Amino acid sequence: MNTIIDKYKKLIPVVAAISFFMTALDSTAVNTIIPYLSNYFHSPLATTKNVIIFYLIANSLFIPLTGILCQKFSCRIIFCAALLIFTIGSVLCGISQTLNELLLSRIIQGIGGALMLPVGRLAVIQTFSKNELIWALNMVTLPGLVGPLIGPIVGGFIASYLSWSVIFFINVPFGVVGIYFALLFFPTKINKDVKTDFWGYIIFALSIASMTYALSLFSETTAYKLPIFIMVAGLILLTIYWIRAFHHDYPLFSPNLFKIRTFSVGIFGNLVARFGTGAVPFMLPLMLQELMGLSPVACGVAMLPLAIALMAAKPFTAPAIQWLGYRNFLSINTFLLSASYASYCLVDQHTSWILIVIFMLITGFINSMQFTAMNTITVIDLSAKRQPSGSCLLSTVMQVSSASGVAIAAILLTMDGIIHPHASTAYHFQFTWFWLGILTAFSAFIFFLLPKKKA
Repeated sequence: MNTIIDKYKKLIPVVAAISFFMTALDSTAVNTIIPYLSNYFHSPLATTKNVIIFYLIANSLFIPLTGILCQKFSCRIIFCAALLIFTIGSVLCGISQTLNELLLSRIIQGIGGALMLPVGRLAVIQTFSKNELIWALNMVTLPGLVGPLIGPIVGGFIASYLSWSVIFFINVPFGVVGIYFALLFFPTKINKDVKTDFWGYIIFALSIASMTYALSLFSETTAYKLPIFIMVAGLILLTIYWIRAFHHDYPLFSPNLFKIRTFSVGIFGNLVARFGTGAVPFMLPLMLQELMGLSPVACGVAMLPLAIALMAAKPFTAPAIQWLGYRNFLSINTFLLSASYASYCLVDQHTSWILIVIFMLITGFINSMQFTAMNTITVIDLSAKRQPSGSCLLSTVMQVSSASGVAIAAILLTMDGIIHPHASTAYHFQFTWFWLGILTAFSAFIFFLLPKKKA
């Protein structure tokens, strides 16, 4: 079996990329039609955004299990199970009749997505050497970027001319193909003796869900007692988890991971930087439809420059990192990312489309390089023993911060509506983009803590 895997190991990133493609196509298509779903279900936008957030919360809840499940049952079995759950969840989303049914189905879909992406990434990390890792991770993410390229157009077209439910049924054939090839090529390495702290997982999962859901509630109500209570409860639970982890023989995420400088800086840098990057897929379609007055189809087409730039940046990432080193690259690139968000403060309903396209090209290019560099530096120094746990924690942080980014953007939009009730729609978006840029800039200082000579 190992000989087969060695012979066809270059196909593993391609198989893993199927999951990235499915989730990217699904999420970008759904992000594009949030205003449409708000009207369809006669629900406030602040509530309808939970179609995004509930999926990401489910992701963050189940991602921590992937490391232990892969060691007990192998990446092959868990990856196939994840694809199956995601596909079933997609079907349930497609047949939903109410917003609550859709939200519940998105949670099921999110469980599959939670297991899918980190297992695919872990299979690649386990298979390829450090020298091959950037290439392999690029191979995983590059085909997955086709999803953002066509997702907004597909979502807009389907919402305008077909039924929105078709967006979810598209996942079914990809899920079947992914399961078939994963059964052939994914690694089967297991360690049945591995142990973990089950109650620690429960505490950690509840803490993450509580804090993310509290952020979502802040944008839906002006009665802040409940979200504050839930947020404080989540913080207390997270504190209890880390205290427990220091004294448990088999913690879910060992505190010793943070003794690895590149890992600790990468985790905290990812956490802060992705508040902004997580908000972009929510903010841009919303701005184009609510401010610029585009239809879902036109919005999908207008999002093309962002996706094209995401793909175009990939070949430049590795040479740029080798030239500048991770510390300099991430510090500079993160400031540029912050500036790209702040540039949307110049946009109103009269702004030239040429300028908006330029802004999206810049944002997509810088974002793409940021993702690859942040993810690679976080796992690059992990030993084989620590890779499953470290990779899962990275994936958890990615989903939590992305969900938080959507919530924070919604909070900022709602807050400015309260502070400046008579301001224009353009002003509300400009206010939100400005503060997203400021928030992202803080992560540049975190990445400056990387080792100077890390290339």
